[in-house]
Amino acid sequence: MENRRQSKSIIVILMLFIIGFWNTVPVCAQTDTLENKGISKQVWIDVNPKYFINPKLEIYGDAGMRWEVENDGWMRIVLRPTLRGLVWDRFYFIAGIGNFYTLNKFIEDRWELRPFQGISFNWPRWRTPIHHYMRIEERFEFNTKTWDSRNSVRGRYKLGISHRWAAKQVDRYWQVSVMGEAFYTFAGQQGQFQEQARVTLGLDRSLRYELHFRFEITWQQEQLFYNTKESFSDIYFRFRYTYTWGNRL
Repeated sequence: MENRRQSKSIIVILMLFIIGFWNTVPVCAQTDTLENKGISKQVWIDVNPKYFINPKLEIYGDAGMRWEVENDGWMRIVLRPTLRGLVWDRFYFIAGIGNFYTLNKFIEDRWELRPFQGISFNWPRWRTPIHHYMRIEERFEFNTKTWDSRNSVRGRYKLGISHRWAAKQVDRYWQVSVMGEAFYTFAGQQGQFQEQARVTLGLDRSLRYELHFRFEITWQQEQLFYNTKESFSDIYFRFRYTYTWGNRL
């Protein structure tokens, strides 16, 4: 009973925070002038299927949409299949290819292909371990009108910690997570989206082994693609649905 009250309290506090924050932050599109820069409000919705080939190897990914809420500056369609395998102890190798098609209101549409390779692990192995995820991305972004491309190589490093509770039934739990992520471009010319850093608060609800929901609120800093000496902020709200099947045990 106490765990149930705790879960409801956390959800209520989180929803009040989201509503208040959404109504108070200023808004901007990437096409606004530098003097009128504010915060871009976005919504991301993902479906995340996951299939375990065996306990050490899985295929997963995300298919979804992302868009600016008030300015209608752009809408992005995402399809990103990924392979994850255990290579040693608790170290996982991860590889995949992202497809991002951006429909823009003020500039030509963009299509980005993004192969990536990385490794994830938990360290130190405390009762609540710290999760690390490092990866390299090769980015190929095409202007769909001229088919000119901007190509670059980028590194990403994500650090996160999670706390899970109310796991009285198998595969049923609540979880809260805090994550930070940094981006660094090693070479080349970046495209429309030039992320620099993210901070995310996430809330998970698992109803059973194969059914999982997740909500995230993220602050993100980006460079302006038409003036890389300037940066602006995003706030996005992400809703994720995961369905899992296969042999994970």
